[in-house]
Parts: sequence; C-alpha cells; structure tokens
Amino acid sequence: MTKEIFPLPIELPDSHYGHESHLCVAAAVGFVKNNTEAYKNYIRDPKHVCAECGRAANSADYLCEPTEI
Repeated sequence: MTKEIFPLPIELPDSHYGHESHLCVAAAVGFVKNNTEAYKNYIRDPKHVCAECGRAANSADYLCEPTEI
C-alpha cells in the first residue's frame, strides 16, 4: 500500500483546523492529478461524503464536512 500522504506538507492560512489533510485541498494543489494512484487509496470503498464539496472518502478524516454514507 502507498505510504500515508496526508496531511499535505503545506501551510494554509485562514483555513479550518486539519484542512491540509482534506481531499478538497489535495485536488486544489494538484495532488490528485499528479498522484492518481495514491489518491485512489483514500477514495476506495468510500464510507463518507463531504457535505461541502461532495467528495467521497473511506475515512471522515479526509473530508471537511463528513457525513456517513
């Protein structure tokens, strides 16, 4: 399995706590485009969906406003 990527090694001013570990940020900074295979590990067998952006993930930790599927 791919090594853990999150939280991303970036600083995000004016964001909520833990935002650097959310998939919406990963998409915004090009992580998804440049690391598609690693990204699949976070969305495989989704259990939660983000009420904010609509992304799905297998852990609530990867979403801003997670709701259980």
